[in-house]
Amino acid sequence: MSDDENTPPPAPEGLGERGLRLWNDTLEKLELDPDELLLLEEAARLADELDTMGAALDEGDLLSKGSRGQPVANPLIREIRGHRLALSRILRQLGATRPGEDDQERLTPSQRGRKAALARHHGDRALAPVRPMWSRQGDAS
Repeated sequence: MSDDENTPPPAPEGLGERGLRLWNDTLEKLELDPDELLLLEEAARLADELDTMGAALDEGDLLSKGSRGQPVANPLIREIRGHRLALSRILRQLGATRPGEDDQERLTPSQRGRKAALARHHGDRALAPVRPMWSRQGDAS
């Protein structure tokens, strides 16, 4: 493998501090395909936009006036929530691990939910693999 193959691609132009940090930290940990690099760029730009919107919200009010003069939540709150959700989804697509997961145990949200439900219901027994009912029919026990 040549040095060019080991060198991470340069960060896209115009990234801010948080986006650049996300770009560099992710490429330190993961080797990404070209389509995944596009997702990472989107994630980095979303992170920067979150910083910009957060700063604007800090300078403004949490409430603004609605169409009839009534107090309503600042529209930036909804935008920030949407950006956080989009960023979370992209990072999940890229295979970012969560606390308690190692690189070999990247679980989907439904797998994490099932694992948590089994742990709540069965305690430590949930850690044992669950065999389907049809595979137990031949057991003599």
